[in-house]
Amino acid sequence: MASVKMYNKTGDAKAKAIQDNLEKTFGKLPNVFQAMGRNGDFLESMLKLSESAGRGLDPKTKELIIIAVSAVNGCTYCLDAHRSAALAAGVTDDDITAAIEVAAAISAFNSFNKSIDLVSDLKS
Repeated sequence: MASVKMYNKTGDAKAKAIQDNLEKTFGKLPNVFQAMGRNGDFLESMLKLSESAGRGLDPKTKELIIIAVSAVNGCTYCLDAHRSAALAAGVTDDDITAAIEVAAAISAFNSFNKSIDLVSDLKS
């Protein structure tokens, strides 16, 4: 259960309009857009940020990055949503697993290096 109120077209007028469009796109109104649906300016800003991030990357690469970050951050919601999007974009299950392996390995290195405050000697 979410720790915030879900705004299923009960937010401000701008949020309702955006949610109507999202519902048409997805065939339903995903929970993430209900949770963000109180304030249309906020919802619009989040959607613009998502659209502009990674501009120039092909859809498969962008989805694999999102999956890797979501897995390491422990966001099951994003992992599920973007696994579906990645598969629809032509990414394979092996690609998804490989991306998560890379993210997990680098996360382990990051944790180790941060925990000992290791000084970088590999700068270019």
